[in-house]
Amino acid sequence: MGALLAVLLAFPTALMYHRVDVSAPSDYISQALTISPAQFAAELQYLHDKGLRTIGIAELQRDLREQRSVAHDVLLTFDDGYADQFQYAFPILQRYGDVATFFVNVGTIGTPRHMTWDEVETMARAGMSIGCHGVTHVDLSELAASAQSYQIDRCVQLLSAHLHSEVLAYAYPSGAFDAETIALEQQAGLVFGFTTDPRFQTDAQSPYELTRRRIKSGMSAGDFAAIFGTRATYVKLSP
Repeated sequence: MGALLAVLLAFPTALMYHRVDVSAPSDYISQALTISPAQFAAELQYLHDKGLRTIGIAELQRDLREQRSVAHDVLLTFDDGYADQFQYAFPILQRYGDVATFFVNVGTIGTPRHMTWDEVETMARAGMSIGCHGVTHVDLSELAASAQSYQIDRCVQLLSAHLHSEVLAYAYPSGAFDAETIALEQQAGLVFGFTTDPRFQTDAQSPYELTRRRIKSGMSAGDFAAIFGTRATYVKLSP
């Protein structure tokens, strides 16, 4: 038999957040990545006003496999597993009835300024998606295959053991990856990989090279709305 042909499917808008806090750190980069609870709530309100629906990773996989329309779907994603995500972002998500995907570094869970395992497990039980961001926050493209394998496999193993569920997605720290990364993800049972910048892509339609739109502190309502007026993206998925 010949190889199965991949199906080209529309992919929902994916947003990337980092921190939601009442105060911002002192350094410039952290300030840009820390939005206020009020900004986050206003952005969720915008999604509701426009009839947009937030979905998790498992629901995304199901909808793509069943070729359901994702025209009104949005992926909210958070990186790094900061403690303020549980303290501020999670209650706001619950208030609006929304879901998000939290990409965590398993090696920093329980360390200062990061979530604990109890908090990660609480969010998972409440319907949030939990994905891999590695053991440590390291650029995979700079690692040998064995070191990449450790980052990917160990993260998947620990999350699976704590959450008692499949881990389906990986977000690349610094956004970088290589062909070895994707092969190792496939071996680990991951079905999606997220970067931060289309410059890292070699195949813009690969489910392991998905880009997200970065949300920054002080983003205006108009700039946030403009994200949803951009051209739709498509992903190739094997039937």
